[in-house]
Parts: sequence; C-alpha cells; structure tokens
Amino acid sequence: MPDPSFANLPPNDDWSFTDVTRIETNYLTHGYHRYPAKFIPNIVQKLINDYTKPGNLIVDPFGGCGTTLVEAKLSGRKSIGIDINPIAKLITDIKTKPIDPKKLKKYNAVFLESYNNTPDTVPSFKTERLDYWFEKETQIKLNKIYVAIKTIKDPYIRKFYLVAFSHILKNCSKWLMKSIKPQVDKEKNAPEPYNIFKSHLKFMIKRNTEFYDLLNKNGFLNLSCKMKIANTAKKVPIKSGTVDFVITSPPYVTSYEYADLHQLSLLWFGSDEKYFKSWGKLVKDFTGFKKQFIGTSFSKEVDLESLNSQTAKKIVLSLEEKDKGDALNVAGYYSDINKSFIELFRILKKGAKSCVIIGNTSLKGIEILNAEVVLEQLENLGFKKLEIIKREIGTKIITSWRNQITGRFSGSSQKNSKRVYQYEYLLIVQK
Repeated sequence: MPDPSFANLPPNDDWSFTDVTRIETNYLTHGYHRYPAKFIPNIVQKLINDYTKPGNLIVDPFGGCGTTLVEAKLSGRKSIGIDINPIAKLITDIKTKPIDPKKLKKYNAVFLESYNNTPDTVPSFKTERLDYWFEKETQIKLNKIYVAIKTIKDPYIRKFYLVAFSHILKNCSKWLMKSIKPQVDKEKNAPEPYNIFKSHLKFMIKRNTEFYDLLNKNGFLNLSCKMKIANTAKKVPIKSGTVDFVITSPPYVTSYEYADLHQLSLLWFGSDEKYFKSWGKLVKDFTGFKKQFIGTSFSKEVDLESLNSQTAKKIVLSLEEKDKGDALNVAGYYSDINKSFIELFRILKKGAKSCVIIGNTSLKGIEILNAEVVLEQLENLGFKKLEIIKREIGTKIITSWRNQITGRFSGSSQKNSKRVYQYEYLLIVQK
C-alpha cells in the first residue's frame, strides 16, 4: 500500500522556490549548456546547508550536468557525480573546474586567429545522420568553428570551447526547438552558427571568471570534484561506506529518453572517430547505448519481485490491462531504480543521510506513484525514513502540462492536457 504519509501532505514553501525564474537558476556556470529536467540549484544549496558540513563527501549517482557538484564546490564540500552519458561528463568537467581567466583570454585570441584562417569545408566525417539533422551550408559553418577549436593546444580549454559548441548544435539543427523528442521542424531557419557561438562563448567566459574568483576567494578552487562514467544500476566506482550525503534526482519514468536529447552532440563528436575515439561506437550502436539508460524502453519481461515494492507491482499490473509495452517500460524502470538504490546504500557511511528528489505522474489514466514506490524501495533496502518534503514546482522553471493520452509535454490550453508535474517530493532517509 502507498505510504499514508503522502496523503494530503501540504507543499512546503521553504522548499518550493516558485518565484525563482529559469534565468535566476543559471548563475555562475549553471547556464553553460542546456540539459533536460535539471533540478534547480536552490534546492541543492539548501540541502547542503541543512544536512552537511564543510569537508563532507557528497555524491550524486544521477549526476546529469553537475548541478549538485557545482553547489558542493561552492559550499566547500568534496563531491563525486556518476552518469552514463559522456556528454554529461564533458559538461560537468567544465562547469566544476574554472579556468584562470587570464589564460582563457589568451587562448580566445588564438582561437579567433585559427578560425579566420580555417577554410570552409564539409566535415571530414560527414554521415547520413548529419545530413538528416543539419543543412549542408550549416554543416560547413559549424565545421569551421569545430576545426578551429581542435587547434587549441590546451586540452582543458579545448573542452571549454567544445561545450560551447555542443550547446549551439540544437539551435543550428533542424530539430524542433520546443520538442523533447527527435522531431524535424520543416519551417525552421537555423541562425548563423558563428554569431550564436560567439555570444554563448562570451557568456561562458564571463561566468567562468565569476566562478573562478569566488572559489579562489573562499579557498575552494582545488577542492576535489569528480564526474565519473558508470551505470548506476550496476556498479559505481566508489568505495563502500565512504559517502557522507547523497543528493540525487533520478530520471522520471514516462518522461522521455535522455540519450535522445543529446544525440546531436554525440552524433557530431562521435562521428569524428579519429578525435573522439571512444564515442564512435556509441554512435554506431546508438540504440544499444540508449538501452543502458534508466527509464528507456524495455522489450523483455521483468520479474515483479525485482521491483521491491508492492505499490510498483500494483501499478505495473494496472498498466498491463491497458498497454503491455507501457507496463514493461515502467516495470523495467522500477527494477533498475531499485538496483541503483542498492548501490546508494552500499556507498553511504552508517548513519549517513540521503535525499532522493522525485515526483509523481500518470500514464494511460493510471497514477504513477513514483515517490511512494521509491520510499517503499528505500525502506525495504534498510533505509530509515526521516522526512517527506512536498514542494511545488514553479511554472517559471518547467512546463508541467502533459497530454493525458500521449504522455508528451503540452500547453495548459491544449486538449487532453493535465498538469502532472505540479509537485515533487524530497525523500530524506538514513542508512
């Protein structure tokens, strides 16, 4: 049965931050790169202040674009992030380790000279999928920027420029800007690549300086902060019993496939196998890569006992009556999430706390009680429930309306729309 603590729980205004705008959450390095379903840094900041102390080790097993790691470093806490996505690691590495502004300024002049001397050519790794997503003229203009970036000798500064390049790919592609699904916009007129690259690079350089100066002032510039590639549902590269606090927001079931949202960056970089050697295989077997993500479609039967939750079983069985495929997807998701919590339990110190941030939704008319399922799984694994915090999600940050039939994001005035991401829960538990 669902935990009765969730029934009629009022939202906590101290954790809601409903007046915070998207722009306000992109301070310092948080705005370097677009990323789906980012949780706002205000929540992470408050969790760190309330539940940790300087010098603690904080881990985010679903690290994403590094929001937890940035805030941990700002607060004088060591941190480790885990994610299966190499794009996430690329972004986080740059967001969490600012570059000496004088050094960055020097290389900016070098880049500009290289760019001006780079001829207009199509990518040497041109593929059918690149042709599908980018007009030929756009490919040539993007390639000029990309070739110039690769001439930067300092590997870390080169990565800084690659993150700026990765950020503009969606704007410059045929991808429908408001869509979270791979969808071509036949009416789209791509902007001039160099203009938006130059603008975003200027933004990143400014924010890098602010971040560098703040960390340097507080003595946190060289504080340990690492992002590692791993499948959280299998094994994470962290020693048992070494972590002081876990902050994480797992991917939501029924949301969307995270790998799809980064395929343009992965496609461009991974197609250049001579440079991104380890990424080429991910592009060649993109379907196989996607299957490694938690929340991705499943095609095989899942043992309901592996869900470790009676509530999860009930949800899956209800979905089976409506759609076998959806039932498989949800069952696979809950099974993988439970495996990730086993790892979470292993790496935490005895008595250490964890916060899992997750919300509920619906699918085919069935309530998908993610928060209730997750708490049940955590308690069944040996965690002690300390607190359930319900927060309202501000509409200034995320579009919370979805089509009740298709499950896709929609507008409040569209037919069959329902606000499903109005609230989310912070589940505070202790080992």
